[in-house]
Amino acid sequence: MSKIYNIDGVKLGFASSNTRYGKRNDSVVITLGEKSNISCKFTSNSFKAAPIKVAQTNLKSSLRGEKALVINAGNANAATGLKGISNVKKYCKEISSLLKIDERNVIPFSTGVIGEPLPTEKYLSAFKKAINTLNAKNWKPAALSILTTDTKPKLISKEIKVGRKKISVTGFAKGSGMIRPDFATLLSFVFIDGIINSNSLERMHSNALAGSFEALTIDGDTSPNDSSVLVSSGNEKNLIKRNSAEERKLENAITDIFEELACLLAKDAEGATKKITIKVFQAKNLKQAKSVAFTVAESPLVKTAMFGNDANWGRILSAIGRDSQINNIEKVSISINGQPMVKKGNLDPRHSEKLAAKAVKKKNIEIDIKLGQGKSNFKVLTSDFSEDYVLINSDYRS
Repeated sequence: MSKIYNIDGVKLGFASSNTRYGKRNDSVVITLGEKSNISCKFTSNSFKAAPIKVAQTNLKSSLRGEKALVINAGNANAATGLKGISNVKKYCKEISSLLKIDERNVIPFSTGVIGEPLPTEKYLSAFKKAINTLNAKNWKPAALSILTTDTKPKLISKEIKVGRKKISVTGFAKGSGMIRPDFATLLSFVFIDGIINSNSLERMHSNALAGSFEALTIDGDTSPNDSSVLVSSGNEKNLIKRNSAEERKLENAITDIFEELACLLAKDAEGATKKITIKVFQAKNLKQAKSVAFTVAESPLVKTAMFGNDANWGRILSAIGRDSQINNIEKVSISINGQPMVKKGNLDPRHSEKLAAKAVKKKNIEIDIKLGQGKSNFKVLTSDFSEDYVLINSDYRS
């Protein structure tokens, strides 16, 4: 891991609840300065976990002043009814009292098993311990503490030169399965060391998600806990003026960081052995391009073929053909890692089975699809399906 840049006013603490993961750290508290701004995007799933509901309520009425993000892994606190909401409110209230901040400025997040009662007292105890470890340098322990089936932390930190300013951006995310969130990933937290207008922060966040977590799918499923957070720290030395060239440059850099985090998630997907990029070109509109890209990316037959090193273009063409946005395949062309597979809906005369078999053995697979119907393009990140994906998800609650 390259240098991690600390963010002014941001401190992180971590601890173990001694629940699902034993002594492994699974609870995080992050405190933010009084001039910080927060942009949060939550799951599009109608089935929302208790912490999401409380977070949305708190954000609507949050006040200026110091804030806190509280995160637990191992228990999603989803489908837990009014008791689940009551439990979240309980620990938010106690944490606000300990930190001497307004209760509405505590924003909760959870990830883990759905439908199990939250062991509130154990997590509350862990949050209290985490508060005692608050430090500006605890980025890696915090990134490790929020993991569930992930095998490694996803942590990115960069220093961006914007005009005469050097602005640090540090972020971490988790998520290996149950990912097709339509806006974000399971949990993602990115922090900018500066002052950014709330409206600008919201726009930056939405634009960054569009080409990253909104273009990521592992298995087509959406979690009730999906959350993405973008924070500006309030560092007065790095005031970014609205609609300025500095703001545009910073926004591009933020988008790049979100895309890098999405790539890390795809590489560490449950049981994954390959990162797969589906690129759709020449669609008649963006809706068609996105639809085809996700249909191919979420096809179990395509994903298992890639795992088995089988350049089975027939499965890709079949997935395209069943997409609701496709009426015919007469203009469709397909290539895998540059090797021609399909031309005008049939086997490409240039196709070489030997070269195709070699191309599909690579750990990074790019499937290019040309629809021949227009000028719109779209790209989706995904992974292959291995035996380990089945084993992980058939034994998740054990």
